[in-house]
Amino acid sequence: MDTLDYIIVGQGIAGSCLAFELLERGAKIEIFDESWRDAACLVAAGVINPITGKRLVKSWRSGLAHPYAKKFYRALESKLGAEFFHDRKILQLCRSPEERELWTTRAELPDYAEFIGESHPAGFFDALNDSNGSFFIEHSAWVETQSAMEAFKKYFESRGVLVRERFDYAKLDASGEMLSYGGLSARKIVFCEGWRAQKNPYFSWLPYRPAKGEILSIRSDAEVPPHIIHRGNWIMKCGDGLFRIGSTWDRERLDSEPTDAARAELLAAAPNMFGKKYAFDVVSHSAGVRPCTATTRPHLGAHPADSRLLSFNGFGSKGYALSPYFAKHFCDWLDGKTALDSEADLARHARKFFPKA
Repeated sequence: MDTLDYIIVGQGIAGSCLAFELLERGAKIEIFDESWRDAACLVAAGVINPITGKRLVKSWRSGLAHPYAKKFYRALESKLGAEFFHDRKILQLCRSPEERELWTTRAELPDYAEFIGESHPAGFFDALNDSNGSFFIEHSAWVETQSAMEAFKKYFESRGVLVRERFDYAKLDASGEMLSYGGLSARKIVFCEGWRAQKNPYFSWLPYRPAKGEILSIRSDAEVPPHIIHRGNWIMKCGDGLFRIGSTWDRERLDSEPTDAARAELLAAAPNMFGKKYAFDVVSHSAGVRPCTATTRPHLGAHPADSRLLSFNGFGSKGYALSPYFAKHFCDWLDGKTALDSEADLARHARKFFPKA
């Protein structure tokens, strides 16, 4: 059997983007994925948002990653014959006069001017709770996550590179010049396992802080603008009378089981976004675990004791926004064309655990 260039473990959004990039560069790969129910990529919002958090700061590397992601997804739709990418503005409803003032201040800064669009006075949107006014966030988008992941899956299956089974660490033999796994020979292996990487025997020392998130799909006759509406939580229309609303954060219960508490939290959040009372019917309720890290930066790079063992993981809640750009960046690094982004290079953590490496 020919030697593979890479074994990839995990076909979430990070693993999918990396595998696609490697195939485009002519690499020989094999992907192992068990289709975990709690994979964040399947239940994520898929929102690309350049400004995030209570402090309204620019999302990390958004200036590089977000334009690249939009270009990548458009090209991917064409290549895979699928539709899942939508340019869509975010309508930010201010929750207080203080928050509106913060948005106004941010809009005057040169680094933020291109991202903060038209502002609106209180009461501009009759169907929304915009009593403190609102702003548009530009250069945002939405990826239909399940459609995108299904398109990736079909593509990898058509290329004959996807193996639907759990990767068994015990079967990986790194004692020879080449890595050996279940009859396969490979030059390198890349772990893209999401939050489960904290149980990976080679990379369990990396600082992960996974967080469970839950999302509702609801049906309503609410007449709202066709934007991603954000007011603490987010809600967006994704079909005729169908909406998605999210999401929650839970660092204690890490599983894929929807909870009554999250359902109640999200149903309580919906009326806070609307200026009128609307009836809601819950269509579905899903949960997944985000591969967040302690530093909020991904873990990219090689194991300090064996450079054939690689990590491409830890994109947290921003997998759909960051993975396309960093897949290209990671492959450029593998090809010797660039150094890894210093804030994402796992070497910054390795020094603590492998001081002599």
